[in-house]
Amino acid sequence: MRLNDGAFVAARDGRLVVGHVDRPFELWQADAGVLVLLAEIARGTPAGELARALAPEATGRAEVSAPGAAAVSAALARLRQAHVVTDAPRPALRDANIEIARAVSATPDLHADAAFMRAARACEDLTLTSAAARYALWTAVRYVVSAQVPGALVECGVWRGGSMLLAALALKGMGVTDRDLYLYDTFGWDWEKPGEHDGFAGSAPAQPGPGSCSAPDGEPCGQPAGGMSDGVSAAEVHRRITAAGHPAGRIHCVPGLVQDTLPDRAPATIALLRLDTDQYDSTRHELRELYPRVAPGGVVLVDDYGKLSGATRATDEYLAGLDRPVLLHRIDTQGRIFVKPAER
Repeated sequence: MRLNDGAFVAARDGRLVVGHVDRPFELWQADAGVLVLLAEIARGTPAGELARALAPEATGRAEVSAPGAAAVSAALARLRQAHVVTDAPRPALRDANIEIARAVSATPDLHADAAFMRAARACEDLTLTSAAARYALWTAVRYVVSAQVPGALVECGVWRGGSMLLAALALKGMGVTDRDLYLYDTFGWDWEKPGEHDGFAGSAPAQPGPGSCSAPDGEPCGQPAGGMSDGVSAAEVHRRITAAGHPAGRIHCVPGLVQDTLPDRAPATIALLRLDTDQYDSTRHELRELYPRVAPGGVVLVDDYGKLSGATRATDEYLAGLDRPVLLHRIDTQGRIFVKPAER
């Protein structure tokens, strides 16, 4: 047992918060005793010896009462649930410097939405999007249903299927089973090679070819980073969404690069379009082929806008050529959302 990479302790509203950067909905308000417990774990104290190690005679602090084996066991169970401690360490998927600030931000409106919180927790480890981005998707799905915007829900760039699982759960909560879900991804992790416009926003442009631009941590742009390579097959994504209650015949997983599968395998009408393929060529292709199919009043979400130069530039260029301008609204540091205007 050891502390997990990406675990953190922070102060929020005058209280201690313990959590992991990959599980923003599993924060745990703790007390100072948990800090002592974590310190012992960091020292390498085995789980079976923690209660004895925390006893007053061992710590030299007679004013502190011993927690007892049952209390230590309960605390360890909570820490494991929150991925703070683990028996099988693995790299954190998210950047701790960015995500800790997000995770401890006060979001009382999100936590007050019990249905969203249940759905968001069901998608943990299946998506890297922030709490704000997940809530934007959740409310967008509910909006297109309430507003009776016709068409399918479409995602380009699926990874483990967490975002579309969240969308399916939003539909389920509204009793909707007649919406088609289209999911486009290679699924086999044959990633799109970065081009001259790709890279991280504010950094030097990438040169064509795999591994030609690097993130601050040294990972090549356009290639699976760390745990990102732990993807799943189209069949597994399909199974996960079906298990959430959406009809199997309404879930369409389309393997391959979007440049090869679109527009031939695209739905005629789209109510919600989510783009998350990161790179310039794919994002530009998706907008060119799919945005005309978005129904008036439909919602478009672009992930990595503002973080990756390819997705950002492709979106800006495409939107600049539209007859009807859109309000590109900021979700968070790397996401934008807008509603397609009504036709003139």
